Amino acid sequence: MLHDGWSRLERSLRARILVPTSVLFTATLATMVAAAAAIHGAQIEEAARDHAELSANLIAGTVSAALADAGGEGAGDELSSAMAVIRRHHEDISWISFLAPGGEVVLSTRPELLGSFPWPAGSLAAKLVVQRDTYAVLRPVLVPPCRECSARPVLAGWLELRFSRAASRAAHERLDRTLLLTAVPSLLLLLAIAWWLLGREAIRPLRRLVSVMRTAEEGSYDVFADEGRPDELGLAARGFDAVLATLRKSQDELTAVYRERLERADRFALVGEVATGLAHEIKNPLAGLSGALELLAEDLATVPAHAEVVAEMRRQVARLAGTMEALLGFARPGKPRMERILVNASLARALFLVEHQGAFSRIRVVRSLAADLPPVSGDAGQLEQVFLNLCLNACQAMARDGGTLTVRTRARDGGVVVELADTGPGIPVAARPRIFQPFFTTREKGNGLGLAISERIVSEHGGRIAFICPPAGGTLFTVTLPAAAGGLREAA
Repeated sequence: MLHDGWSRLERSLRARILVPTSVLFTATLATMVAAAAAIHGAQIEEAARDHAELSANLIAGTVSAALADAGGEGAGDELSSAMAVIRRHHEDISWISFLAPGGEVVLSTRPELLGSFPWPAGSLAAKLVVQRDTYAVLRPVLVPPCRECSARPVLAGWLELRFSRAASRAAHERLDRTLLLTAVPSLLLLLAIAWWLLGREAIRPLRRLVSVMRTAEEGSYDVFADEGRPDELGLAARGFDAVLATLRKSQDELTAVYRERLERADRFALVGEVATGLAHEIKNPLAGLSGALELLAEDLATVPAHAEVVAEMRRQVARLAGTMEALLGFARPGKPRMERILVNASLARALFLVEHQGAFSRIRVVRSLAADLPPVSGDAGQLEQVFLNLCLNACQAMARDGGTLTVRTRARDGGVVVELADTGPGIPVAARPRIFQPFFTTREKGNGLGLAISERIVSEHGGRIAFICPPAGGTLFTVTLPAAAGGLREAA
Protein backbone atom coordinates (compact mmCIF):
# COMPACT_ATOMS: atom_id res chain seq x y z
CA MET A 1 0.00 0.00 0.00
CA LEU A 2 2.78 2.40 0.97
CA HIS A 3 4.75 1.39 -2.11
CA ASP A 4 1.73 2.07 -4.38
CA GLY A 5 1.23 5.49 -2.83
CA TRP A 6 4.90 6.34 -3.27
CA SER A 7 4.75 5.19 -6.91
CA ARG A 8 1.80 7.49 -7.56
CA LEU A 9 3.69 10.38 -5.98
CA GLU A 10 6.70 9.68 -8.19
CA ARG A 11 4.47 9.75 -11.29
CA SER A 12 2.97 13.12 -10.32
CA LEU A 13 5.03 16.16 -11.30
CA ARG A 14 3.02 18.35 -8.93
CA ALA A 15 3.75 16.03 -6.00
CA ARG A 16 7.43 15.68 -6.89
CA ILE A 17 7.78 19.46 -6.78
CA LEU A 18 5.40 20.34 -3.94
CA VAL A 19 6.63 17.69 -1.47
CA PRO A 20 10.25 18.95 -1.36
CA THR A 21 8.93 22.53 -1.61
CA SER A 22 6.70 21.92 1.43
CA VAL A 23 9.63 20.45 3.33
CA LEU A 24 11.77 23.43 2.37
CA PHE A 25 9.07 25.96 3.32
CA THR A 26 8.43 24.16 6.64
CA ALA A 27 12.13 23.99 7.49
CA THR A 28 12.61 27.64 6.55
CA LEU A 29 9.61 28.86 8.55
CA ALA A 30 10.55 26.63 11.50
CA THR A 31 14.05 28.08 11.47
CA MET A 32 12.68 31.63 11.27
CA VAL A 33 10.17 30.99 14.06
CA ALA A 34 12.82 29.38 16.26
CA ALA A 35 15.22 32.25 15.63
CA ALA A 36 12.54 34.86 16.30
CA ALA A 37 11.44 33.04 19.46
CA ALA A 38 15.04 32.82 20.65
CA ILE A 39 15.77 36.48 19.97
CA HIS A 40 12.55 37.83 21.47
CA GLY A 41 12.73 35.32 24.33
CA ALA A 42 16.21 36.57 25.17
CA GLN A 43 14.91 40.15 25.09
CA ILE A 44 11.99 39.23 27.40
CA GLU A 45 14.39 37.44 29.74
CA GLU A 46 16.77 40.38 29.77
CA ALA A 47 13.93 42.81 30.45
CA ALA A 48 12.66 40.62 33.31
CA ARG A 49 16.12 40.44 34.86
CA ASP A 50 16.62 44.17 34.50
CA HIS A 51 13.24 44.73 36.18
CA ALA A 52 14.17 42.35 39.00
CA GLU A 53 17.52 44.05 39.61
CA LEU A 54 16.05 47.55 39.45
CA SER A 55 13.22 46.60 41.83
CA ALA A 56 15.69 44.89 44.16
CA ASN A 57 17.90 47.98 44.27
CA LEU A 58 14.95 50.25 45.04
CA ILE A 59 13.59 47.91 47.69
CA ALA A 60 17.03 47.49 49.30
CA GLY A 61 17.37 51.28 49.44
CA THR A 62 13.90 51.59 51.02
CA VAL A 63 14.74 48.94 53.64
CA SER A 64 18.04 50.64 54.46
CA ALA A 65 16.26 53.97 54.95
CA ALA A 66 13.64 52.33 57.17
CA LEU A 67 16.29 50.74 59.36
CA ALA A 68 18.18 54.04 59.59
CA ASP A 69 14.99 55.82 60.70
CA ALA A 70 14.23 53.17 63.28
CA GLY A 71 17.67 53.67 64.86
CA GLY A 72 17.78 50.15 66.26
CA GLU A 73 14.63 50.39 68.41
CA GLY A 74 11.72 48.55 66.86
CA ALA A 75 13.83 47.85 63.80
CA GLY A 76 12.44 44.34 63.54
CA ASP A 77 8.83 45.52 63.56
CA GLU A 78 9.64 48.29 61.11
CA LEU A 79 11.38 45.83 58.81
CA SER A 80 8.48 43.33 58.98
CA SER A 81 5.99 46.04 58.12
CA ALA A 82 8.15 47.25 55.21
CA MET A 83 8.47 43.74 53.85
CA ALA A 84 4.72 43.18 54.05
CA VAL A 85 4.03 46.46 52.26
CA ILE A 86 6.59 45.63 49.56
CA ARG A 87 5.05 42.17 49.12
CA ARG A 88 1.59 43.65 48.65
CA HIS A 89 2.70 46.26 46.11
CA HIS A 90 4.90 43.95 44.06
CA GLU A 91 2.80 41.07 42.84
CA ASP A 92 5.70 39.56 40.97
CA ILE A 93 7.62 39.00 44.24
CA SER A 94 7.03 35.50 45.53
CA TRP A 95 8.62 36.08 48.99
CA ILE A 96 11.07 38.36 50.78
CA SER A 97 13.59 37.29 53.39
CA PHE A 98 15.98 39.26 55.59
CA LEU A 99 19.19 37.49 56.36
CA ALA A 100 21.60 38.25 59.20
CA PRO A 101 25.12 39.22 58.11
CA GLY A 102 26.10 35.56 58.55
CA GLY A 103 23.40 34.32 56.17
CA GLU A 104 20.68 33.12 58.61
CA VAL A 105 17.11 33.99 57.74
CA VAL A 106 15.75 36.14 60.60
CA LEU A 107 12.67 37.58 58.87
CA SER A 108 10.69 36.19 55.94
CA THR A 109 7.24 36.32 54.37
CA ARG A 110 7.55 32.53 54.43
CA PRO A 111 7.83 31.55 58.10
CA GLU A 112 9.13 28.07 57.26
CA LEU A 113 12.37 29.65 56.06
CA LEU A 114 13.23 31.21 59.43
CA GLY A 115 16.51 29.94 60.80
CA SER A 116 17.62 28.45 57.47
CA PHE A 117 20.70 29.31 55.51
CA PRO A 118 19.57 29.53 51.80
CA TRP A 119 22.97 30.64 50.54
CA PRO A 120 26.19 28.69 51.03
CA ALA A 121 28.78 30.17 53.32
CA GLY A 122 31.13 32.48 51.51
CA SER A 123 28.69 33.10 48.62
CA LEU A 124 26.95 36.11 50.16
CA ALA A 125 27.28 38.97 47.69
CA ALA A 126 25.09 41.22 45.61
CA LYS A 127 23.87 38.91 42.82
CA LEU A 128 20.99 37.70 40.68
CA VAL A 129 20.55 33.99 40.17
CA VAL A 130 18.11 32.60 37.64
CA GLN A 131 16.35 29.60 39.09
CA ARG A 132 13.63 27.36 37.70
CA ASP A 133 10.63 29.38 38.90
CA THR A 134 12.19 32.59 40.29
CA TYR A 135 14.89 35.16 39.97
CA ALA A 136 16.80 35.11 43.29
CA VAL A 137 18.20 38.57 43.96
CA LEU A 138 20.49 39.19 46.96
CA ARG A 139 21.26 42.76 48.02
CA PRO A 140 23.17 44.07 51.08
CA VAL A 141 21.32 46.30 53.55
CA LEU A 142 23.67 49.07 54.64
CA VAL A 143 22.83 51.59 57.40
CA PRO A 144 24.93 54.39 58.87
CA PRO A 145 26.01 54.01 62.52
CA CYS A 146 24.14 57.24 63.32
CA ARG A 147 22.39 60.03 61.55
CA GLU A 148 24.93 62.75 62.38
CA CYS A 149 28.17 60.83 61.86
CA SER A 150 29.81 60.48 58.50
CA ALA A 151 31.30 57.06 59.12
CA ARG A 152 30.96 54.40 56.54
CA PRO A 153 27.66 52.43 56.56
CA VAL A 154 27.71 49.08 58.24
CA LEU A 155 26.16 45.85 56.95
CA ALA A 156 22.90 45.34 58.76
CA GLY A 157 22.09 42.16 56.83
CA TRP A 158 21.05 40.82 53.46
CA LEU A 159 17.80 41.28 51.65
CA GLU A 160 16.72 38.29 49.55
CA LEU A 161 13.93 38.82 47.02
CA ARG A 162 12.42 36.05 44.96
CA PHE A 163 10.78 37.41 41.77
CA SER A 164 8.42 35.03 40.03
CA ARG A 165 9.23 34.04 36.44
CA ALA A 166 5.58 33.37 35.63
CA ALA A 167 5.21 36.67 33.76
CA SER A 168 8.24 36.08 31.56
CA ARG A 169 7.14 32.48 30.93
CA ALA A 170 3.68 33.67 29.98
CA ALA A 171 5.27 36.21 27.62
CA HIS A 172 7.32 33.39 26.13
CA GLU A 173 4.23 31.27 25.60
CA ARG A 174 2.31 34.17 24.05
CA LEU A 175 5.22 34.81 21.69
CA ASP A 176 5.39 31.15 20.70
CA ARG A 177 1.64 30.99 20.08
CA THR A 178 1.74 34.20 18.06
CA LEU A 179 4.62 33.01 15.92
CA LEU A 180 3.00 29.59 15.45
CA LEU A 181 -0.37 31.07 14.53
CA THR A 182 1.41 33.31 12.05
CA ALA A 183 3.69 30.62 10.57
CA VAL A 184 1.07 27.91 9.93
CA PRO A 185 -1.29 30.10 7.85
CA SER A 186 1.73 31.55 6.06
CA LEU A 187 2.92 28.03 5.19
CA LEU A 188 -0.54 27.02 3.97
CA LEU A 189 -0.79 30.22 1.95
CA LEU A 190 2.63 29.64 0.38
CA LEU A 191 1.70 26.06 -0.50
CA ALA A 192 -1.60 27.17 -2.00
CA ILE A 193 0.17 29.80 -4.12
CA ALA A 194 2.81 27.23 -5.18
CA TRP A 195 0.02 24.74 -6.07
CA TRP A 196 -1.78 27.35 -8.17
CA LEU A 197 1.36 28.64 -9.89
CA LEU A 198 2.58 25.11 -10.61
CA GLY A 199 -0.75 24.18 -12.14
CA ARG A 200 -0.95 27.38 -14.17
CA GLU A 201 2.65 27.61 -15.34
CA ALA A 202 3.66 23.94 -15.66
CA ILE A 203 0.96 21.30 -15.24
CA ARG A 204 -1.63 22.74 -17.63
CA PRO A 205 0.87 23.50 -20.46
CA LEU A 206 2.49 20.07 -20.01
CA ARG A 207 -0.89 18.35 -20.13
CA ARG A 208 -1.73 20.20 -23.32
CA LEU A 209 1.64 19.24 -24.81
CA VAL A 210 1.10 15.58 -23.82
CA SER A 211 -2.40 15.68 -25.31
CA VAL A 212 -1.02 17.02 -28.59
CA MET A 213 1.69 14.33 -28.55
CA ARG A 214 -0.90 11.60 -28.06
CA THR A 215 -3.01 13.00 -30.86
CA ALA A 216 0.05 13.04 -33.12
CA GLU A 217 0.93 9.52 -31.99
CA GLU A 218 -2.49 8.38 -33.21
CA GLY A 219 -1.58 9.67 -36.67
CA SER A 220 -3.18 13.11 -36.73
CA TYR A 221 -0.50 15.72 -37.42
CA ASP A 222 -2.86 18.69 -37.92
CA VAL A 223 -2.47 19.87 -34.31
CA PHE A 224 -0.41 22.61 -32.70
CA ALA A 225 1.08 22.78 -29.21
CA ASP A 226 2.41 26.35 -29.22
CA GLU A 227 0.36 28.86 -27.18
CA GLY A 228 2.80 31.73 -27.55
CA ARG A 229 4.50 31.21 -24.20
CA PRO A 230 7.95 32.88 -24.02
CA ASP A 231 9.41 30.41 -21.49
CA GLU A 232 11.07 26.99 -21.82
CA LEU A 233 7.72 25.20 -22.16
CA GLY A 234 6.83 27.49 -25.05
CA LEU A 235 10.20 26.72 -26.63
CA ALA A 236 9.53 22.99 -26.25
CA ALA A 237 6.04 23.39 -27.75
CA ARG A 238 7.43 25.29 -30.74
CA GLY A 239 10.10 22.63 -31.21
CA PHE A 240 7.42 19.92 -31.18
CA ASP A 241 5.35 21.90 -33.69
CA ALA A 242 8.42 22.09 -35.93
CA VAL A 243 8.79 18.30 -35.66
CA LEU A 244 5.11 17.88 -36.53
CA ALA A 245 5.54 20.19 -39.53
CA THR A 246 8.45 18.05 -40.71
CA LEU A 247 6.37 14.91 -40.21
CA ARG A 248 3.48 16.46 -42.14
CA LYS A 249 5.82 17.30 -44.99
CA SER A 250 7.34 13.81 -44.92
CA GLN A 251 3.88 12.27 -44.84
CA ASP A 252 2.83 14.30 -47.87
CA GLU A 253 6.00 13.28 -49.70
CA LEU A 254 5.50 9.62 -48.78
CA THR A 255 1.89 9.80 -49.89
CA ALA A 256 3.00 11.21 -53.22
CA VAL A 257 5.64 8.48 -53.57
CA TYR A 258 3.16 5.74 -52.67
CA ARG A 259 0.63 7.18 -55.10
CA GLU A 260 3.27 7.22 -57.83
CA ARG A 261 4.30 3.66 -56.96
CA LEU A 262 0.69 2.52 -57.07
CA GLU A 263 0.22 4.16 -60.43
CA ARG A 264 3.41 2.52 -61.66
CA ALA A 265 2.26 -0.85 -60.28
CA ASP A 266 -1.03 -0.40 -62.14
CA ARG A 267 0.90 0.34 -65.31
CA PHE A 268 3.09 -2.71 -64.75
CA ALA A 269 0.02 -4.87 -64.21
CA LEU A 270 -1.49 -3.49 -67.40
CA VAL A 271 1.75 -4.12 -69.27
CA GLY A 272 1.79 -7.70 -67.93
CA GLU A 273 -1.73 -8.33 -69.17
CA VAL A 274 -0.98 -6.77 -72.56
CA ALA A 275 2.31 -8.67 -72.83
CA THR A 276 0.65 -11.98 -72.01
CA GLY A 277 -2.02 -11.36 -74.60
CA LEU A 278 0.51 -10.29 -77.22
CA ALA A 279 2.63 -13.34 -76.49
CA HIS A 280 -0.25 -15.63 -77.44
CA GLU A 281 -1.57 -13.53 -80.31
CA ILE A 282 1.66 -12.43 -81.99
CA LYS A 283 4.49 -14.75 -81.04
CA ASN A 284 3.34 -17.85 -82.93
CA PRO A 285 2.26 -15.98 -86.08
CA LEU A 286 5.50 -14.01 -85.93
CA ALA A 287 7.50 -17.25 -85.86
CA GLY A 288 5.57 -18.52 -88.85
CA LEU A 289 6.14 -15.25 -90.69
CA SER A 290 9.85 -15.42 -89.97
CA GLY A 291 10.04 -18.95 -91.39
CA ALA A 292 8.09 -17.95 -94.48
CA LEU A 293 10.43 -15.02 -95.08
CA GLU A 294 13.43 -17.32 -94.91
CA LEU A 295 11.92 -19.53 -97.63
CA LEU A 296 10.98 -16.48 -99.67
CA ALA A 297 14.52 -15.13 -99.34
CA GLU A 298 15.89 -18.37 -100.81
CA ASP A 299 13.48 -18.20 -103.76
CA LEU A 300 14.19 -14.50 -104.50
CA ALA A 301 17.92 -14.62 -103.92
CA THR A 302 18.55 -14.29 -107.65
CA VAL A 303 16.60 -11.04 -107.89
CA PRO A 304 18.58 -8.35 -106.03
CA ALA A 305 15.70 -5.86 -105.78
CA HIS A 306 13.35 -8.45 -104.35
CA ALA A 307 16.04 -9.92 -102.09
CA GLU A 308 16.66 -6.48 -100.54
CA VAL A 309 12.95 -6.05 -99.76
CA VAL A 310 12.77 -9.47 -98.13
CA ALA A 311 15.92 -8.76 -96.10
CA GLU A 312 14.36 -5.55 -94.77
CA MET A 313 11.20 -7.47 -93.89
CA ARG A 314 13.29 -10.03 -92.01
CA ARG A 315 15.03 -7.25 -90.07
CA GLN A 316 11.71 -5.73 -89.07
CA VAL A 317 10.40 -9.11 -87.97
CA ALA A 318 13.55 -9.65 -85.92
CA ARG A 319 13.12 -6.20 -84.40
CA LEU A 320 9.52 -6.99 -83.53
CA ALA A 321 10.58 -10.28 -81.95
CA GLY A 322 13.20 -8.46 -79.86
CA THR A 323 10.57 -5.98 -78.69
CA MET A 324 8.30 -8.85 -77.72
CA GLU A 325 11.07 -10.51 -75.72
CA ALA A 326 11.84 -7.23 -73.92
CA LEU A 327 8.16 -6.72 -73.21
CA LEU A 328 7.77 -10.22 -71.80
CA GLY A 329 10.92 -9.74 -69.69
CA PHE A 330 9.54 -6.47 -68.32
CA ALA A 331 6.11 -7.90 -67.57
CA ARG A 332 7.36 -11.15 -66.04
CA PRO A 333 10.82 -10.44 -64.62
CA GLY A 334 12.84 -13.34 -63.35
CA LYS A 335 13.58 -13.57 -59.66
CA PRO A 336 17.13 -12.25 -59.02
CA ARG A 337 19.74 -14.74 -57.81
CA MET A 338 21.44 -12.79 -55.05
CA GLU A 339 25.17 -13.30 -54.58
CA ARG A 340 28.25 -11.21 -53.80
CA ILE A 341 29.03 -9.03 -56.81
CA LEU A 342 32.13 -6.98 -57.59
CA VAL A 343 30.78 -3.87 -59.26
CA ASN A 344 33.97 -3.04 -61.15
CA ALA A 345 33.96 -6.51 -62.73
CA SER A 346 30.31 -6.15 -63.86
CA LEU A 347 31.10 -2.72 -65.34
CA ALA A 348 34.15 -4.10 -67.14
CA ARG A 349 32.05 -6.77 -68.87
CA ALA A 350 29.39 -4.21 -69.90
CA LEU A 351 32.05 -1.82 -71.27
CA PHE A 352 33.73 -4.67 -73.18
CA LEU A 353 30.48 -5.25 -75.12
CA VAL A 354 30.11 -1.54 -75.81
CA GLU A 355 33.68 -0.99 -76.98
CA HIS A 356 33.48 -3.83 -79.51
CA GLN A 357 30.52 -2.39 -81.38
CA GLY A 358 31.60 -0.73 -84.60
CA ALA A 359 28.80 1.86 -84.44
CA PHE A 360 30.51 3.42 -81.41
CA SER A 361 34.03 3.65 -82.82
CA ARG A 362 34.08 7.47 -82.50
CA ILE A 363 33.30 7.33 -78.75
CA ARG A 364 36.11 7.36 -76.20
CA VAL A 365 35.55 5.47 -72.95
CA VAL A 366 37.27 6.80 -69.82
CA ARG A 367 37.41 4.59 -66.74
CA SER A 368 37.88 5.92 -63.21
CA LEU A 369 37.14 2.88 -61.09
CA ALA A 370 37.98 3.12 -57.42
CA ALA A 371 39.98 0.35 -55.85
CA ASP A 372 38.97 -1.52 -52.69
CA LEU A 373 35.21 -1.16 -53.23
CA PRO A 374 32.98 -3.26 -50.98
CA PRO A 375 31.06 -6.02 -52.78
CA VAL A 376 27.31 -5.68 -53.24
CA SER A 377 24.61 -8.30 -52.99
CA GLY A 378 22.77 -8.83 -56.27
CA ASP A 379 22.18 -10.72 -59.48
CA ALA A 380 25.25 -10.38 -61.71
CA GLY A 381 23.31 -10.75 -64.95
CA GLN A 382 20.67 -8.18 -64.02
CA LEU A 383 23.21 -5.61 -62.84
CA GLU A 384 25.23 -6.06 -66.04
CA GLN A 385 22.00 -5.47 -67.95
CA VAL A 386 21.50 -2.19 -66.09
CA PHE A 387 25.05 -1.00 -66.78
CA LEU A 388 24.83 -2.11 -70.42
CA ASN A 389 21.51 -0.28 -70.94
CA LEU A 390 22.94 2.94 -69.51
CA CYS A 391 26.15 2.68 -71.55
CA LEU A 392 24.26 1.94 -74.76
CA ASN A 393 21.89 4.86 -74.18
CA ALA A 394 24.86 7.19 -73.64
CA CYS A 395 26.72 5.92 -76.70
CA GLN A 396 23.63 6.11 -78.91
CA ALA A 397 23.16 9.75 -77.81
CA MET A 398 26.77 10.50 -78.96
CA ALA A 399 26.93 8.16 -81.99
CA ARG A 400 26.47 10.88 -84.61
CA ASP A 401 29.10 13.40 -83.44
CA GLY A 402 31.21 11.24 -81.17
CA GLY A 403 32.09 12.07 -77.58
CA THR A 404 33.36 10.72 -74.29
CA LEU A 405 31.74 8.22 -71.93
CA THR A 406 33.19 8.55 -68.43
CA VAL A 407 32.54 5.74 -65.97
CA ARG A 408 33.41 6.33 -62.30
CA THR A 409 32.94 4.25 -59.15
CA ARG A 410 33.48 5.14 -55.50
CA ALA A 411 32.47 4.00 -52.03
CA ARG A 412 30.10 6.18 -50.05
CA ASP A 413 28.11 5.72 -46.83
CA GLY A 414 28.52 1.95 -46.72
CA GLY A 415 27.63 1.45 -50.38
CA VAL A 416 28.88 1.78 -53.94
CA VAL A 417 28.14 4.66 -56.32
CA VAL A 418 28.43 4.20 -60.09
CA GLU A 419 28.42 7.31 -62.30
CA LEU A 420 28.08 7.24 -66.10
CA ALA A 421 28.52 10.63 -67.77
CA ASP A 422 28.29 11.35 -71.50
CA THR A 423 28.96 14.47 -73.55
CA GLY A 424 25.86 14.13 -75.71
CA PRO A 425 23.07 16.65 -76.20
CA GLY A 426 21.36 15.74 -72.94
CA ILE A 427 17.75 14.77 -72.28
CA PRO A 428 15.11 17.26 -73.46
CA VAL A 429 13.52 19.13 -70.58
CA ALA A 430 10.01 18.03 -71.51
CA ALA A 431 11.06 14.37 -71.54
CA ARG A 432 12.90 14.27 -68.20
CA PRO A 433 9.90 13.54 -65.94
CA ARG A 434 8.92 10.52 -68.09
CA ILE A 435 12.16 8.77 -68.99
CA PHE A 436 11.58 5.92 -66.50
CA GLN A 437 8.04 5.27 -67.74
CA PRO A 438 7.51 2.10 -69.82
CA PHE A 439 7.32 2.59 -73.62
CA PHE A 440 8.49 6.20 -73.43
CA THR A 441 11.49 6.89 -75.68
CA THR A 442 13.08 9.77 -77.55
CA ARG A 443 14.75 7.54 -80.16
CA GLU A 444 13.13 6.35 -83.34
CA LYS A 445 14.29 2.74 -82.92
CA GLY A 446 13.86 2.47 -79.15
CA ASN A 447 11.08 0.52 -77.42
CA GLY A 448 11.06 2.62 -74.22
CA LEU A 449 11.67 -0.30 -71.85
CA GLY A 450 15.42 -0.11 -71.13
CA LEU A 451 15.36 2.57 -68.42
CA ALA A 452 12.11 1.26 -66.93
CA ILE A 453 13.62 -2.21 -66.58
CA SER A 454 16.87 -0.75 -65.21
CA GLU A 455 15.03 1.27 -62.56
CA ARG A 456 13.06 -1.78 -61.45
CA ILE A 457 16.20 -3.93 -61.18
CA VAL A 458 18.08 -1.31 -59.15
CA SER A 459 15.06 -0.86 -56.85
CA GLU A 460 14.82 -4.63 -56.29
CA HIS A 461 18.49 -4.58 -55.27
CA GLY A 462 17.76 -1.93 -52.61
CA GLY A 463 19.45 0.86 -54.58
CA ARG A 464 18.53 4.06 -56.38
CA ILE A 465 19.01 5.34 -59.91
CA ALA A 466 18.92 9.03 -60.75
CA PHE A 467 20.13 11.44 -63.39
CA ILE A 468 21.01 15.09 -63.91
CA CYS A 469 21.65 17.16 -67.02
CA PRO A 470 24.40 19.70 -66.29
CA PRO A 471 24.01 23.16 -67.85
CA ALA A 472 27.17 22.56 -69.90
CA GLY A 473 25.50 19.62 -71.65
CA GLY A 474 25.48 15.86 -71.47
CA THR A 475 23.79 13.56 -68.98
CA LEU A 476 25.02 12.00 -65.76
CA PHE A 477 23.34 8.83 -64.49
CA THR A 478 24.05 7.71 -60.91
CA VAL A 479 23.40 4.21 -59.58
CA THR A 480 23.72 3.71 -55.82
CA LEU A 481 23.85 0.17 -54.44
CA PRO A 482 24.14 -0.90 -50.77
CA ALA A 483 27.18 -2.92 -49.80
CA ALA A 484 26.86 -6.55 -48.81
CA ALA A 485 27.32 -7.28 -45.12
CA GLY A 486 30.95 -8.32 -44.39
CA GLY A 487 33.00 -10.26 -46.89
CA LEU A 488 35.88 -9.53 -49.24
CA ARG A 489 36.88 -6.21 -50.73
CA GLU A 490 37.08 -5.64 -54.46
CA ALA A 491 40.55 -5.29 -55.93
CA ALA A 492 41.48 -2.51 -58.28
